[in-house]
Amino acid sequence: MVCSFRDRKIRNGLHNSFPPEGSPEARRYDMNRQVSPLLRIPIELRLQIYELVLGDRQIHVFYVPWQHKRRIKNGQAYTETIKGGFRYEVLHKKQDPWALEPKQLRKSAALPPASLGTRITLLSGVCRQLYHETSLLPQQMNTWSFENLHVMERYILKENRMPLMQRRAAQTLYCKEKLPKALEKKFGGLKAIIWKDGKKLRRQDLLLYPEIAWKDRTELRERSCRW
Repeated sequence: MVCSFRDRKIRNGLHNSFPPEGSPEARRYDMNRQVSPLLRIPIELRLQIYELVLGDRQIHVFYVPWQHKRRIKNGQAYTETIKGGFRYEVLHKKQDPWALEPKQLRKSAALPPASLGTRITLLSGVCRQLYHETSLLPQQMNTWSFENLHVMERYILKENRMPLMQRRAAQTLYCKEKLPKALEKKFGGLKAIIWKDGKKLRRQDLLLYPEIAWKDRTELRERSCRW
């Protein structure tokens, strides 16, 4: 099945990458479109499915220094202490991430550090086309939050756990305090920031108020609305 110009244009707009015409990768790409029930449906419908499955949530990143795992050896149960790392929890989109109990978060740590950011969705590892169509959707379709500024700086700046394309795809970011310039520059596609204002959350539309910095809480409230 030959890809139409319209399909190719849509795909290139989504992920800006397509196998060269006539290459083995392009033939496998087209074969997957013929045999996969998901890939046979129009891309507009697939995007709606992706949004229902992957989007409209909040991805909260936190750090676990150590974890205790229950093990059984020779019929005897024991607890093993292992090195932790970054973890994530999926929350409601408008949930206050800092109202969570840290101990409870650490008990329900979802994924090992190697998986965070690269394989939040297992769809991206199925085939090349699904990788291109879904690899950035967790960043685009969800709000992102971090346990605190230190965790965000370590995750983004020090350890570079979120690649450039993923950072640029992120559109909405929760911030408990003012965002340092170094972090602000790392996120190139932000459209809104959700600020913590006392016990309330406030949303700043960066298309209306592009300046992320603010002098005091009064200025913040003038530039934002209740979330």
